[in-house]
Amino acid sequence: MSIIRRLLGDAVVYSLTPLLSSLVGFVLVPIYTRTFTPSDYGALALVNTTTALASIFVVFGLDNSSAVWFWEHPEPAERHRTFSSWLAFTTVFSFLLAGVAILLRHPLSHWILREDKLSRLWVLFAVNLVALNVPRIGILWFRMKRSPWPAVLLAGLTSIGTGVCGVFFVVHLKLGLAGVIAGQAAGAWVGSIVTLLALRGVFSVRAIDVSRLAPMLRLSAPLVLMTNLSWMMGGAVSYFVSFICSREDAGLYQVANSLASVLGLLMFAFDQAWAPLALSIRDVPVARRVYGVTVEAAFVLGLLLAFTATVFAKPALMVITHPQYVRGQWVLALLSLNTALINIPSVLSVTFAREKVTMPLAKATAAGAAVTVILLPLLAKTLGKEGAALAVVVGTITIVTLSFRASQRVFPIEVHVRRAGVAIVLTTAAVTIFLLLRTFVSSLGGMIGQGIVLVLCLAAALSVVYRAPLKAAWLEARPARGSA
Repeated sequence: MSIIRRLLGDAVVYSLTPLLSSLVGFVLVPIYTRTFTPSDYGALALVNTTTALASIFVVFGLDNSSAVWFWEHPEPAERHRTFSSWLAFTTVFSFLLAGVAILLRHPLSHWILREDKLSRLWVLFAVNLVALNVPRIGILWFRMKRSPWPAVLLAGLTSIGTGVCGVFFVVHLKLGLAGVIAGQAAGAWVGSIVTLLALRGVFSVRAIDVSRLAPMLRLSAPLVLMTNLSWMMGGAVSYFVSFICSREDAGLYQVANSLASVLGLLMFAFDQAWAPLALSIRDVPVARRVYGVTVEAAFVLGLLLAFTATVFAKPALMVITHPQYVRGQWVLALLSLNTALINIPSVLSVTFAREKVTMPLAKATAAGAAVTVILLPLLAKTLGKEGAALAVVVGTITIVTLSFRASQRVFPIEVHVRRAGVAIVLTTAAVTIFLLLRTFVSSLGGMIGQGIVLVLCLAAALSVVYRAPLKAAWLEARPARGSA
């Protein structure tokens, strides 16, 4: 039980990292949307999407390999060799990509941003890229040493530095779009300098070992493909929306995506509470039933949160952003649904981990990414930015469906499909009522009041369906946890 309590305690501390990062991003949305037009925000989205893609290759999955080598070679000198080699690879490769970006800054501005005068953004992109992933190395070192607070503080310093510097450059110095990227670069460099100082006894030029790096890269190479698939379902959508629709639509899409990610914090909290419970009862008879009810609960919670985001999408955009961003309300609704659904495979992953099987989940992710990429140009061309969001949702539904089918083959769990179907029917009915009533309400207060009533009604209906099975599963799990 002490191991479980420590796991839960560390999980709570680590949850502060995404919470703080999302909070900083959420605070920046109203500031930047009142400063920049949707087209300007689209340019930021495209640069940040490119940064995410470049970071995949700069890191090259070495965080996973370094974690493996950390425990396989526990001697201090060997651990220093592992992390110094990772730092060397990331530094050299980031400098190479940064140099390419600087040399191609004018073509990149023309091809991606469709505005030649924004070429300096790619210079700042290069400055940011060089330092961006160094704190990540330090964070993993502290995680492996089971020191959660230094890891969280390092991540928080980078996030807060990015936010504070970005606001200072944009609001006070009036640097415009360049100020946002410069703020990101400043936060990254602050995090990098602190990392190098804090781990000056770990990193060493003499400890760099090419022979160690080669097998680490071979191990991490398949993960690069999986990360790219995830990127294609997330960041790459901005490219499609910009090229097929407009850069302005890409900006609206990105604002909606940023706001929808807030729901991910709630789902993340659900995961943190679920993981220790699943760990403690994995070998007891009631595990299949508890796992099944938990999957249903995550699904129903996701439906409720997605419906809440749908009914409050327009009021939220009216309050948080500039009125010109309200056109992204249906993108926000769809991406909120996607955020809720994408959590289901995470809940199901405990069944794969229990049997030490991961390939089915990887195949499901690949299939979902393929569906998204196929549908993106078709739906974006016919339905615009909303079509792009719909393509992402369909891809996520594909992942959820295939993951569930695979999990039932690996470790069958007791899921009441008919009960889940009732939840879908209730949510669909609530959405239908919302669509019928929304034309009669135009004031902000009226929309908020209507939304509160609808959400409470749906929550009450879902609680009637799920209160008894959830209570029964919890009562069964309690004695199992005590004996585990």
